[in-house]
Amino acid sequence: MKEVTTIKESKIIDKLNTSRDVIYNQLQGNWVNTQNPLSTLSFNNNTVVNSYDGVMVKKNLEFSVQDSCAGTNFKDTPIEKDKYIVTTSATPECYYIVTLDEENLILGFWGVEEALRFKKKTENL
Repeated sequence: MKEVTTIKESKIIDKLNTSRDVIYNQLQGNWVNTQNPLSTLSFNNNTVVNSYDGVMVKKNLEFSVQDSCAGTNFKDTPIEKDKYIVTTSATPECYYIVTLDEENLILGFWGVEEALRFKKKTENL
């Protein structure tokens, strides 16, 4: 099979079509805070539930992956493609994605120095 798309075109296509989708897919599931295992985040489609010790603190918040914190109290964040998780609520929150892979999620909360570190919860836990 002959590759027709150039590398430059491929990078543009990847950024336009899949970057946000890949992030949404990687976020799906349950994440446990490594510094405080009682604190969890559960992503399901475009909603997130924040729980502590099995009790929902914030439930079914809609979220979106965005290029900045526009629409929140932290409007002056630098523009970075698909690097922010913004929740939709009476008081929208904005998290910066420091690291996201199959097992690790590290979030920066704007205005807080300490990063939030999560591990993907597996069935064995």
